[in-house]
Amino acid sequence: MARMKSTGGLGGLDPAAAEDAVALVGLMQQLKEQSGLTYRQLEQRAAERGEVLARSTLADVLGRRTLPRAELLAVFLRACGCADGEVDTWLAARQGIEERAAARAQEPPDAGEAPEADESPGGATVPGTPRPGPYRRRRVLLSGAAALVALLLAAGIPLLTGDGTAPPQAVARSPLPTGEVRIRPLRDPDLCLTDGRVLRARQYRTVAVQRPCAQAVPPQTHLTAAGAGRHRIQWTHPDRGKGCLVLLSEPALAGLLEPWDDCTAGGPAQLFRVEPAGGRAAAGGAAYRLRLSGDDAGRCVTVGGGGPGATALARPCTGADDQKFLIGPR
Repeated sequence: MARMKSTGGLGGLDPAAAEDAVALVGLMQQLKEQSGLTYRQLEQRAAERGEVLARSTLADVLGRRTLPRAELLAVFLRACGCADGEVDTWLAARQGIEERAAARAQEPPDAGEAPEADESPGGATVPGTPRPGPYRRRRVLLSGAAALVALLLAAGIPLLTGDGTAPPQAVARSPLPTGEVRIRPLRDPDLCLTDGRVLRARQYRTVAVQRPCAQAVPPQTHLTAAGAGRHRIQWTHPDRGKGCLVLLSEPALAGLLEPWDDCTAGGPAQLFRVEPAGGRAAAGGAAYRLRLSGDDAGRCVTVGGGGPGATALARPCTGADDQKFLIGPR
């Protein structure tokens, strides 16, 4: 990565090398880490200069992939200790990203390809470069075996799991909530399942995490029926469009759940069986397990760690409380 000559002791990250909003936000995250300052300290440093940098707002900006406002970026940079010249360089890079994205928005789509309806000026895709942010585009041709599995699922024919048994058929007898829902961990009902950014294999990826429910929307969450008692977990964001959670299996990413804008490309890895898990809890709402489908029917969505930001992972189903969720209307 290119370096700036004047670093201010903060590592000399080069914003000019950022070709889109995802890369720029990634550099902001690195700058914060290199500064060694907490969100509270950054807020205090900004206040000492007579500026406003709410730590909750900054945390939200660094957890998203959209382009930050120029004013907020400048305040953040000064709080990190950047000199005026460095601030100008960052702002010029931000302006360039915004202008390139606006120019792309005016270009007609390629023949035979649908227009990229969910792009925003802050999140333009760099041609030929995989983008880690939501909602990840996957144009996948299913193999003959995978296509057969998808066909059987659509027809409601039960499949065998790896140990030769059929997946559990105990689906909820009462109707699941329709419309927008909240999916809350039973152990932490003040948190909601939503999107968040994690660093894996030197890239920031948008995956399912738990965050305070007051900060969990957007995206809106819906359970969409997929047949045979299975559902897709669909997120809808005003800027990024639609994305359905899919189980990842790539090295360093295995077990994570990532939103893809193609809600069929993942096959069984995008289908969940919503099973009753112990009736109602004191916090309200019915408790359920979210069980994977197909070859992964022995795995359930699990919140591995406590507190905001903990990632959701697919782990062997145990019936423990860390695999139970309260699902109710928002």
